[in-house]
Amino acid sequence: MRGVCLGVLDVPLLFVLLLLSSVSGLLQVDQRRDADDDQELNKAILEMLHINKVSASHQNKPHPYMRRIYQRLDSLEAQDFGSSDGTLVQSFRSVDGPHQAPPGWIWFNVSGLNPSMLGAELVLFRKTLHPRPLSVTVTLHSLTAAQEVLQESPALEERLLTLDQRPSSGYDVFDVSVVLAVRPVELVGFQLRYTDESGSLVLHEALTQSLYCLDRGSLSEPLLVLYQAHTLHI
Repeated sequence: MRGVCLGVLDVPLLFVLLLLSSVSGLLQVDQRRDADDDQELNKAILEMLHINKVSASHQNKPHPYMRRIYQRLDSLEAQDFGSSDGTLVQSFRSVDGPHQAPPGWIWFNVSGLNPSMLGAELVLFRKTLHPRPLSVTVTLHSLTAAQEVLQESPALEERLLTLDQRPSSGYDVFDVSVVLAVRPVELVGFQLRYTDESGSLVLHEALTQSLYCLDRGSLSEPLLVLYQAHTLHI
C-alpha cells in the first residue's frame, strides 16, 4: 500500500513541475514580447522625430572650464543676487577665421552674443611645461570682424608667463572685455605676440601652438566666456 500511495503522490507533483515550467516559459515569452514592443515603440518615436540614432555628441560635453563655472554658480545659489548681475554666462568655442583674415589668429563666432553681456575672458589651456624656469612676455591683441570689415585693437594685456609652472586651474585666462565695445560684432580673433628676455619680438604661430591646446573638438580647446557683469575668476 505504501508503494502505491507514493506512486499516486508522484503524479500531481510531476504535474505541478510541468505547470511551473510552462508558466515560466510563458513569462519569458511575454518579457521578450514586451521588450520587442518597447524597442519598436522607441524606434517609432525616433522616426517621428526624424532621428536616425541617439548618440552623445562630443561637442555636447561641457568644456572643463565651463564645468568649473557651473559648479561655482551652484555654490552661490544660496546667496542673494538681488543687487548683483553676472549669473548669465555664454561661451563660444573656436572656429575657422574669415578668408581675408591673417594667419595665426584664434577666432570665435559671436553672432549669437547676448546684448546684455559686459564681461569677456579668453581661456587657453597651457599644455606644455618647460623643465627650466624660463619666462616670456606675451601681449594679447584682438581683431573684430563686422560686415566683412576687420578692425585691430591696441594690445589688450601684457603678461609674463613662467614656462615651468602652470596656473592652478591649468588655464591662462585673459580679460578681453574691451572687445565687447564693438557692436554689432560677428567674429572676434585673438593673437599672442611674444617677447623674449633680450626684447626681441617673436610672432610665429608655432610658439602659441606649443604652449596652448588649440585643437578644435578637444575638450580643452580655446574658449571665449562672456558674462552679464563681472567675471568669476575661476
